[in-house]
Amino acid sequence: MLEELRITGLGVIEDTTLPLTGGMNVITGETGAGKTMVVTGLGLLFGGRADAGRVRAEPGRAVVEGRLRLTGRVAETVHARITDAGGEPDEDGSLLLSRTVTVEGRSRAHVGGRSMPVSMLGEVGEQVVAVHGQSDQLRLL
Repeated sequence: MLEELRITGLGVIEDTTLPLTGGMNVITGETGAGKTMVVTGLGLLFGGRADAGRVRAEPGRAVVEGRLRLTGRVAETVHARITDAGGEPDEDGSLLLSRTVTVEGRSRAHVGGRSMPVSMLGEVGEQVVAVHGQSDQLRLL
């Protein structure tokens, strides 16, 4: 489960933290409130294509961070893959993911405290997340 999502410098979002709970989470709001940026942030966090045009000029970079708490076979599979790549889950078993995109379009990813290729975020995302948005459909697990 994705327990928490923090987004800074992305579109209309200056800085926000979104706590998530088990079950279904629904994001609603007025036009221009940032719902699309939340979905964009999820996409970035799980290896999606970065669009430098959505990065706020100040501070000049967008950062999306998430904390995953996994259980069962998925946890074993994901933790083993992250450990093989040099990262490690926190002591409580949660896994920290981070993606930074600059206004120049450069992108960096961190998983389990280590710098990793963005493709690693994609691998994790395939195992753990699904987003259903107006224009986005990813698989729910």
